[in-house]
Amino acid sequence: MVGMRRRTFLKTPAAAAVVPAAAAPNDRIGIGLIGCGGMGRADLTDFQKQPDVEIRAVCDVFRPSAEAAARLCTGKPDIYSDFRRVLERKDIDAVIVATPDHWHPLITVQACEAGKDVYVEKPISHNVREGRLMVEAARRRSRVVQVGIQQRSGAHFQRAVAAVHEGRIGK
Repeated sequence: MVGMRRRTFLKTPAAAAVVPAAAAPNDRIGIGLIGCGGMGRADLTDFQKQPDVEIRAVCDVFRPSAEAAARLCTGKPDIYSDFRRVLERKDIDAVIVATPDHWHPLITVQACEAGKDVYVEKPISHNVREGRLMVEAARRRSRVVQVGIQQRSGAHFQRAVAAVHEGRIGK
């Protein structure tokens, strides 16, 4: 089991023999929110609905935005103005990047390098080179990176696409 992550191990039959049942609920995913404006707060609200997630840090250069996000949390996250402090934390497993667009590539690459998984809002980058650097960092560090493109996956958009493909709207 060398290299197996704790969460993966806890799901194996071997874990049942050595880990008390009470240990599993404490195995929550630590999240850091970087960028606490409107989209960041919306993402925070969605993420903290997940039972295995704990928002442990919020970060924004504009302190009132970070404080507003912290008030939305069910727990008491630490507040930061420098995203690098969030990435240094060992108890942060993943980050949400909801900063102004031009920060998405830099923070995503640095988060991957710090061993964090990333949920990054769109647009992922301003150019192909930035996007490639992000993909390379995720692959190099075996990180999961997801881009928030929910408008493309929403049921109402899927119905609209189906209507177009079926010719109901026209050519």
